[in-house]
Amino acid sequence: RIQILFEMQQNVNTSPVVMNKTSNIEGPNPSSTSQCTFQTVNIVLILVQKADNTFLLIQRSDASGWWLPAGRVHEGETLQDAAIRKCREDGGINANLKGILRVEHTLVADDQARFRVIFYAQPADNSEFQLSNVVVQKKWMTLAEIKSVALRKPEPLQYAEYILQDGQVFPLSILTVEGTPPPPQCRLHMSRSCSCQAKVMYSSIQMKMHRYLLDAAHFGPREQSLIMEYFSRVCKDTNTASLEIFTQLMVGFGIPTELAADYFRAFDIKKDNTINIQEFILGLAAMDPNTPHGSSSAEMRCRYIFRYYDKNMDGKLDFNEFCHMVGDIQRMKNPNITAQEIHAEAVNLAKVFSTEEKSTLCLTEFLTGVGMLKFRGTSSLFRLQKSAVKYECVTSIAVPDRKHEKNGAGGSSKDMDVEGMTFSANDVTEKPNHEDLRYELAMHTVKVRRSGTISDVAVLWDSEQMRNLAMTLSSAQLCKANEESKTGAQGSVIIDRSYSVDTFNEHSNPNEMLSGLRYFERHIKSDPNNQGVPKDAFSWGCVDPTLLGTCMLSITEQVQKVFIREPRLLHLTSPTYILGDVHGNFHDLVAFEKVLWRMGPVLTPSNFLFLGDYVDRGDYGLEVVAYLFAQKLIAPDKFFLIRGNHEVRNIQQMFTFKRECISKFGQNMGLKVWEAINRCFDMLPLAAVIDNKIFCVHGGIPSPENGGGYLDVFEDIPHDLPDPEKDSRLAWEVMWSDPLREEELDDATRETVKDQGGFMANHRRGTAYLFSRRALEDFLLRNKLSHVIRAHEVKQAGFQVQLNGKLLTVFSSSGYCGGTNQAACILADRSKIRTIRIDTS
Repeated sequence: RIQILFEMQQNVNTSPVVMNKTSNIEGPNPSSTSQCTFQTVNIVLILVQKADNTFLLIQRSDASGWWLPAGRVHEGETLQDAAIRKCREDGGINANLKGILRVEHTLVADDQARFRVIFYAQPADNSEFQLSNVVVQKKWMTLAEIKSVALRKPEPLQYAEYILQDGQVFPLSILTVEGTPPPPQCRLHMSRSCSCQAKVMYSSIQMKMHRYLLDAAHFGPREQSLIMEYFSRVCKDTNTASLEIFTQLMVGFGIPTELAADYFRAFDIKKDNTINIQEFILGLAAMDPNTPHGSSSAEMRCRYIFRYYDKNMDGKLDFNEFCHMVGDIQRMKNPNITAQEIHAEAVNLAKVFSTEEKSTLCLTEFLTGVGMLKFRGTSSLFRLQKSAVKYECVTSIAVPDRKHEKNGAGGSSKDMDVEGMTFSANDVTEKPNHEDLRYELAMHTVKVRRSGTISDVAVLWDSEQMRNLAMTLSSAQLCKANEESKTGAQGSVIIDRSYSVDTFNEHSNPNEMLSGLRYFERHIKSDPNNQGVPKDAFSWGCVDPTLLGTCMLSITEQVQKVFIREPRLLHLTSPTYILGDVHGNFHDLVAFEKVLWRMGPVLTPSNFLFLGDYVDRGDYGLEVVAYLFAQKLIAPDKFFLIRGNHEVRNIQQMFTFKRECISKFGQNMGLKVWEAINRCFDMLPLAAVIDNKIFCVHGGIPSPENGGGYLDVFEDIPHDLPDPEKDSRLAWEVMWSDPLREEELDDATRETVKDQGGFMANHRRGTAYLFSRRALEDFLLRNKLSHVIRAHEVKQAGFQVQLNGKLLTVFSSSGYCGGTNQAACILADRSKIRTIRIDTS
C-alpha cells in the first residue's frame, strides 16, 4: 500500500482540522492545484496497553469477526474528538491519542475525496463508559490471541505486528490547518514509504486494459461513485472486503451465497485474499451485460472466467474444472442436459485444446482457443442479469450529483482515482498514448480489384514463410506467456483474432447473407440457378423464400445479442460517416456502400452511424435490414445503428413493412421474420455522441423534463423497449421531435416557446416536441457539445443546416415517395463536419 503523509507547512495555524461538507483539500499531487470535497472521513483506533502489549478488539452486532474501534467523523467534529468519542463508544474507556499510523486517501468521481485516518492510542485512566448498542463484546488480546481468533479483516494483526516492531508513528501535529477557516484547509503532501503491507502496482498496459473494461461497461463517474458508495456502506470502516463481506455485497446483485467464493476468486486480481474497491468495480464491469465479449474487453472477461473456474488457484484448469465450465455453458442452452452428456461434451471440447481428460489447460491456451473461435459459449458466462447500477442495492443510494455543476478550480469532475489509478470518462475519445498501443498481425490478407471490391481472401498463415514463423511460437513460449499473465504482464494473447476470422469467413451467416444480397442486386441475363432464365436486378429470382427467411431469423438471433449489450447512448470517435433515413431504399444503400466502404467496413478507416428509419415506404425494407444487420455482425465496433420512429411495430402496421414481410415470405414465415426483426429494433440504442462533441439522434434533443436534459439520463432507458411510447418518454421524444422552423414563429408561438424553455407541442407529428434555437443552445451548453446531427425529415439537397449552424438534418434516401430529393451523408473528421451528396442515378 502507499503510505500517505501530511507534511507540516511553515507558519501553519495550530487549530485542529474540522471536517465538514465544505472542507477542501489539495491533492493528490503536491504540485496540483485541484481541490476536492470531503464526502466521508473514517477513523480507526489501534488501542494498546503497553504494560502487557495487548490490543483492544471488539465484536459488533452488524458484522462478524473481531475488529477495531472505528467509525465516521460527524459533521462539525474534529478528527481528535471523533477518535476520543469512538474510544468511549466502542471501547468503553478514555484514551490518550499518541499519533497517526496511516492516512488513506481516495479521490473518487465528482470531485469527492474519502479519507481514513488510523490513530495510535493508549488508555488514559481507569474510567469506564457504557458501550454503544452495536458493540456486543470487547477484549484485550495479545498478538498470539489475535492470530488465533476470526478477524473481520487482517488489519488488526498487521497493525499489531507493526506496533510491536516499533513501526513509525507520526505526530498528531500533522493534523493542522493552513490558513484560517472557514473553510478549513490543509495541504496534503504524499511520499511513498513502507507500511505494514506492500502494494502490488499495476503496469501501464494493465491500466489501459482496465480503462477499456470500464468504458466497455459504460461505468462513468456517476456509476463508479454509486458502486463505491455501496461498497463503503457494506464494508463500513474498512477499505477492503473479506470473503464474508464480499458475499454480502454480491447478494445485492442476486448472486447465490454458495457461489460467492467463486466470484471472490475471480475478482481477486492481486491474489491477496481481499477485494478492494478498484477490484470490485472492475469485476462488476466484467460481469456487466453491456460489456461486449469481443476485442480487449473479451480478453479481460476471459481472465475473470478462468479464475472463476480455477477452484484450486493453480493457474490451470484440470478436467473437472473444465467440465464445470462446459456444464454451465450447456445448461444455458439445455437446462435438462444430464451429467453424462456434459461429461461427453467436455471430452469432445477438450480436443479443441489438444488436451486429454487427465491433462490441464493453462490460461494462454484458453485465451487462444476462445480468440480463435475454437471454443464457444463463454460470452454467456460470468454475467449479471442487468447492469450493476440498475440493482436496488445501488439505485437506492443517494449520491450528490455534481456532474451537472460547472467545474471550478478543482478541474475535471470526470476522473476517478482509486489507489493510484485514474480512470477517465474521456478515455474513449482522448488521443491514445502511443506508448501503450499494441499492434498485431491480422490473420488474413485480401486482394482488391481496381474497382475497390475484394476479389480474394487468404489466410496469412497459409504461406510457407508464415508457417515457419508460426512454428517459432513453441509450447515453451506459450508456457512462458502463461507465467507472464500470472504475474500481471497482460497482453500476451489478444482475443481480437476472432474478429478477423468472423469477418472473412465466407460461410458465416452474415457473409452468406451479404453474398445473397449481391445476387439480389444484380441483373443476370441468364441465371444458371434458374435454367438460364433472366433475373431482374433487385429481385430474388428462384431463391426459396423459406430458406431466405430461415437465414434472416438466424441473423436476427445473432445480432440481437449485440444490440442488447450496447449502451443506450453510444460513444464514438471520429472519423465517422453519419447517414439518415434509408426507408427501404436498398438501391441508394448500395450506392453509399460503393462510395464509402466498398472493401467493407473492416478495411475502411472510419465508423459508420445510421440514424434510423430503415423500413417503410420503400420496397426493400427487408433487404436494407438484412444488409445492415449482417454488417453489424461483421464489424460490431464500426457499424452502428440507432432507432428511428419507424422501428416501432404499430407504425409499421400503419405503413408498409409488415405487409412487405408477409408478401415476401407468406403469412406464417412473414410474421415470424417481422417479429424477429422488431425484437432487434426493441434493443437498438437511441442516440450517439462523437468525440464528446456531436450529438446524433433520429428526431430531436431531450427536453429538460427528462433528467434536466442531460445525456447521462439515456442510460435509464430500458435495453429492451417494445413499446417506447408507453415505457420511455425520453426515448419517444428523441425519436419524434423536430426543430422549429422560422416560418412557424409568430408572436403567439414565440411566447409559448419562451414560457416553456424553448419547447412546444409538436403539431406536425401530433406527439413529442418542437424545439427552438434557444432550447438547442441550452442543450449544447449544458452537455458541453458543439453540434446536433439528426434525421427524421426529408430535405431536397439531402441535408439542411439549421438553427444558427448548430443543427444539421441529413436524409439518405433519394427520390423519397416519388419526389426529386437527393441523398446525402455527413462526415465528422478532424474537427470538421462535412456534408456529402451521393449521385444515386
